[in-house]
Amino acid sequence: MIFSDETLKEGANAFVPPVSDGYERMVADTVSKLKASGRERAPKRRVALRVLSAAAAVLAALVMIPAVVFAARPALAAEVPVAEGIVYALSPAKAAGEADCERIGALVTEVFRAFAFRDYASAESLFKDGAMHTRESYIAAAYTEHMLEFGDALPESADACGIETAELSAERKAFRYTGRVTLNVLSRDGNASHTEECLVRVWENAEGMHIESIEMQSEACREFALRYEEAFRPVPEAGACFDLIPFADRCLELEAVNLSFGGAREREAYYGRIIAELDGVSAPAAEKEPLYRLLRAELESAEADITPAIITAEDAAAELMYRYWLARKTGEPGDFSDIMEHNERTDLFLKDALLQADAAALGARAPLDTVERGSAMVTRTAENADGTFTAWIAVKTHITAGPMEGVGEDIVLTLRRGGGRLAIVGFDRETGDGLYIYTLKPLAEKLKAAGHSWQEAGEMAYEEAYKELSANAG
Repeated sequence: MIFSDETLKEGANAFVPPVSDGYERMVADTVSKLKASGRERAPKRRVALRVLSAAAAVLAALVMIPAVVFAARPALAAEVPVAEGIVYALSPAKAAGEADCERIGALVTEVFRAFAFRDYASAESLFKDGAMHTRESYIAAAYTEHMLEFGDALPESADACGIETAELSAERKAFRYTGRVTLNVLSRDGNASHTEECLVRVWENAEGMHIESIEMQSEACREFALRYEEAFRPVPEAGACFDLIPFADRCLELEAVNLSFGGAREREAYYGRIIAELDGVSAPAAEKEPLYRLLRAELESAEADITPAIITAEDAAAELMYRYWLARKTGEPGDFSDIMEHNERTDLFLKDALLQADAAALGARAPLDTVERGSAMVTRTAENADGTFTAWIAVKTHITAGPMEGVGEDIVLTLRRGGGRLAIVGFDRETGDGLYIYTLKPLAEKLKAAGHSWQEAGEMAYEEAYKELSANAG
């Protein structure tokens, strides 16, 4: 008859009797009596030996059962009461085999892959019940997040999120393994790497291997953990909320985070969104409080940096692009004289706006059904030597044309302060797919380089773009 692992485990579990408190006290008392046997009378010694013989008979049965049933498969004893402790105590420690080391390496790599993708539910499934929720595992996950975001490591295209098992040695004792794993962490471009070491304890039962503990060993990780706990609070020995790791790591690197933004509006939008996301995380209030404090301070700083000039620049950009797109609805060129100067730096925008009206009038492009003023957000500003400032602005205008709704575009405005208002004295697009990018701007630059004035270059570029529209209308 062929027995499955589960059948053997269930059978052994049923056969091996539970050890009662009374039995354990009997064995302890008997051992104590034997230690003092040299000082006792012979009759007492014979009584003690008879008690010990009874205990030894039971112990012999308990030792023999796992020796027979679990000798070949010690992992079967992992979940069997009594037998688990006996098998582990009696098993010798020895080097893990190559196949076991490969399985441990794959398990560790999979855990770090889950950490890198913030898939903490998947990571927890690789641990023994509850074993992931320790300080050491939390630090390992937080350090992985740190390498991913700020350590120039873990490119998306690399295997296992840029973490590979380079070396592994492990010792086995029954159904437990203790291993030292060297991880190779790749840089974003894949051309450089550094190593990280971790100690891992693995528990194996009939269903497979599960991690009991994992602990990073590098000095860099120790320094990170010290900095992490100084910034927030000591990580609890058990029960820390892993979902807070992405928020905490960003709070730890606020300077780097802020450098990634161009302006106050971007920071305001980002920190408002992050605070809203943190609101949705189920975690103890005490763990969230340090994060709230830092994030709200950054939000208040961003809001303070949104000056009247920025607000006015956003208003001007929203109005400018509203009038620009309105020409596609009416077929009439817009009037921009009250908000924009006509000069060398705005000439091509005015030609482009005229072409919007031409496109509708010629039938080269379908007229818009509706046009409404939208919104704008300054993403970056820079002061210029002539007293003007340049603003990079994202604008969204509410338009409809059949099923199409809305249009978003990035523009660059140069503005001059004066008389309590801002005047637009420069316009450019750095991205886009219209006539401005592909016809007007390159052709005008080419004509000016050939010696034409900006007025001549702009007019000739407009005429060339008009020909293209006429051809499309035909």
